[in-house]
Amino acid sequence: MPTITVESGPLPTAVRRNFAKTVSRWLRGQGVDLNHVISSFREVDPESMFSGPFPLATGGPFALVGCRIDPSRPERFRRGLCQQIVEALRPAVPPERVFVQFEHASPELHLTGAEVLQEARS
Repeated sequence: MPTITVESGPLPTAVRRNFAKTVSRWLRGQGVDLNHVISSFREVDPESMFSGPFPLATGGPFALVGCRIDPSRPERFRRGLCQQIVEALRPAVPPERVFVQFEHASPELHLTGAEVLQEARS
């Protein structure tokens, strides 16, 4: 279940929807179940984020993007996903202001309430 979290200043609803649609469609093309793609947005105060001693806000819009993916995904998958993320945030956030980080999370560590209830009934 790929999980993507975008932390940024305010982004228009249209940008967030386009992001979720673009990234989900790309992941579907990589064999990921569309219903298993989670995108979330956290609005942060740009003045509260720093790069060294400098507020990120001084450079304009930015996005810190965290992606949790299966550790077996190859480098080309990560690069392709990063490209989709950057494109989906354009022009609201310039490419040089998008910072993407990948964390590995094994699929067996993702459960849904329905799965747990179904197992309990069995």
